[in-house]
Amino acid sequence: ERLDSMLGGGLFRGSSTLITGAPGTSKTTLAGKFAESACRRGERTLFVSFDEGGERIRRNLTSVGIHLDAYVKSGLLRMYSGRTDVTNPEEHLIRIAALLLEHQPRCMVIDPLSAIAKSGAIGSARAIGNRLIYKVRDHEITVVITSLVEGGDLQAEATDLQIPTIADTWIHLSYLVRGGERNRALTIIKSRGTHHSNQVRELELSAAGLALADVYSSGGEVLMGTLRWEKEAEERARKLQRHAEFSQKRRELQFAEADIAARIAALQLELDRQRAALALYTSDAEARHVSSGEWQDELRRMRSADVANTAAPGKRRAGRISAKSVKNSDKEPRRGA
Repeated sequence: ERLDSMLGGGLFRGSSTLITGAPGTSKTTLAGKFAESACRRGERTLFVSFDEGGERIRRNLTSVGIHLDAYVKSGLLRMYSGRTDVTNPEEHLIRIAALLLEHQPRCMVIDPLSAIAKSGAIGSARAIGNRLIYKVRDHEITVVITSLVEGGDLQAEATDLQIPTIADTWIHLSYLVRGGERNRALTIIKSRGTHHSNQVRELELSAAGLALADVYSSGGEVLMGTLRWEKEAEERARKLQRHAEFSQKRRELQFAEADIAARIAALQLELDRQRAALALYTSDAEARHVSSGEWQDELRRMRSADVANTAAPGKRRAGRISAKSVKNSDKEPRRGA
């Protein structure tokens, strides 16, 4: 699945894929995984191997979790092994063509195609290789071809056979030796019609099967194996430390927020208490003012009643004529008498 993701979704039906690499880079293992996946989908598969028997290949693949025996017994997988030192490339081509007609495979593995160069001139081997690939392509067969690259030059064997020029996808496997370890790396050189990845991935082999892991880039260098694991462990430790520091800071801020909220609540309570006291004082003052006004009004009313009571008799006295006043009026001479 990881390789399919790197290829932008996988291989096209009827396409050809070339896997190159030095000895021991797991070219056959990767091709065996392709054959197993095809058989799991119920597709007839033909596995062509040169200079190594099919039984040995199946035994070796079992050590990395790839099991092909059941598919061979069921007839879904057909394996052909040829010796390049006793059989010329033309004869191999004839036999493979007959197997294509007989087995009618949907998928095919050729491992390694570069071996046919040992049985004759390079020109003849190149012609046979091209004819074989074109024949497989004409049958709409999805084929995976491995090719051995010896030495440090990536183009050495591949350029001689000219396989990369006609292959749709080119996957290269290599070694990275560092820190006392030899680790395998996988990269996709080309893949026509797909948005393939340009990243290097570490190819890990175990009893559980194949796995592709992200390499660790540090200071412009690519780390794999134990060095990658150590760097990843350091990175995880730093992330845990940053997370712990963040959690501690967050708790401190939460405590500070709770403390401030408590203070605000206490101040709000005190404010409400002061407002209640002010309201009570204001109400009492208004009540006193009203009572004082009513008392004064009542007092005025009572005083006004006293004045009225004293003024009425005076008026009545003013209307009276004393006897003395009458006598005095008698003494006055009468005018006009």
